[in-house]
Amino acid sequence: MMRVIILLLTLHVLGVSSVMSLKKKIDGPWQTIYLAASTMEKINEGSPLRTYFRHILCGRRCNQVYLYFFIKKGTKCQLYKVIGRKKQEVYYAQYEGSIAFMLKMVNEKILLFHYFNKNRRNDVTRVAGVLAKGKQLNKEEMTEFMNLVEEMGIEEENVQRIMDTDNCPSKIKP
Repeated sequence: MMRVIILLLTLHVLGVSSVMSLKKKIDGPWQTIYLAASTMEKINEGSPLRTYFRHILCGRRCNQVYLYFFIKKGTKCQLYKVIGRKKQEVYYAQYEGSIAFMLKMVNEKILLFHYFNKNRRNDVTRVAGVLAKGKQLNKEEMTEFMNLVEEMGIEEENVQRIMDTDNCPSKIKP
């Protein structure tokens, strides 16, 4: 009986430590490097899904994530805060309709994400993106992103380097 209790406690601690490890990796400043979408118009300059990420915070046990990003409207950058709530492995949020998204750590400096956006007219757009702590991706990281784009059924020509048009403030206070 005592062995069972120790085993359960060990498994519980391991589960908590893996969540804490994920939280440490996700929490912090991030910058959008590339985006790809099934509908190009949705990520063109001035479009609502062309997100210039700045910060992600992982809530308690990472059951919620707080996403901070800018959208450019003309020459002005408007800051948004969107809260994703986790159900199983998928986060759900409200932004330009409803969004279901997933995050995947490639390494401590690269985070991939993909989502489905269902707007008010029930049109669905598939989006894939890569966030980084730096300004460049190495060959392996770019390959991983392009594999995600292919898995999402997004055409390779729909990939845009977002970093090149990002002139929004670099630091925010979440």
